[in-house]
Amino acid sequence: MKNFYKLLIVLFIFGATSIQAQDENNPWQISFGAHAVDQEADQGTSFTEFFNVEDNWNISSPFSMFSVSRYLGNSLSLGVGMSFNSISKYATGFEMPEASEYHTADLMLKYSFDNVLDWGDWEPFVGVGPGCTWMGDENWMTGNVTLGMNYWMNERWGLTFQSEYKHSFDDGVMDEGGSMKWSAGVSVKLGGSKSD
Repeated sequence: MKNFYKLLIVLFIFGATSIQAQDENNPWQISFGAHAVDQEADQGTSFTEFFNVEDNWNISSPFSMFSVSRYLGNSLSLGVGMSFNSISKYATGFEMPEASEYHTADLMLKYSFDNVLDWGDWEPFVGVGPGCTWMGDENWMTGNVTLGMNYWMNERWGLTFQSEYKHSFDDGVMDEGGSMKWSAGVSVKLGGSKSD
């Protein structure tokens, strides 16, 4: 964990010396970090249960999530992401004797409110897209809805926080019809040429 904090400090220092913005000239955003998965979440879950960390959240180690997105124009970006975790807190009715490996691959069309809302360094966004989840010996397709926020420490480096609801299209899978993924990480914007 000490090495993780050292890396964050180094990234911040280097980021402060190279200023770019994600736009047509610098269209790429790369994010990495940690996440938690709640297998108990579905349409019938009460609002407070989404935040029952002790009973429901399977929290991963740092660097268990990675995503890359490209700016398309008109505040839209297209991204892909992958994550891995170990599930030991299962949805009701799915008790297992040991933890199960959990992997996801997702595609997201993201809309940034940066040009709509003047929130300074805070950039809220929403996203939708399909995904695929692998857990134990099973796999299933999901439809994902994401709410997120970037906090830009400077014009290149930032912190990204997001909540993603993953609705399962297959019946009888191990997530009770849906799951929540909460994530926090570091983001960097880079790309082609620097505008004057």
